[in-house]
Amino acid sequence: MRKFGFMLAFLCFGLNVQAAEIKANDLGLSAEQNQKLVELKNNLNAEIQPIWEEIDSSRQRITEIEKKYFEEFWNMLSDEQKAKFAELNK
Repeated sequence: MRKFGFMLAFLCFGLNVQAAEIKANDLGLSAEQNQKLVELKNNLNAEIQPIWEEIDSSRQRITEIEKKYFEEFWNMLSDEQKAKFAELNK
């Protein structure tokens, strides 16, 4: 099971069709196996891409929320405190 998870991670992260063909040659895969590997990679990417889009959208929302609360924090500080904050964050 661990090996299967590793292979899926390998296929998922940055494996392009050309790399799949190189690995197919290294592994001695048949043309049919190589085609199946390419199909698996494409299907995996198609299934995962919408999830990455959700993650990106969530990150944007988190950034917007953090910005809102930071602005509230910033507005409550005196000029001296703002200067001290800026100095501390250099």
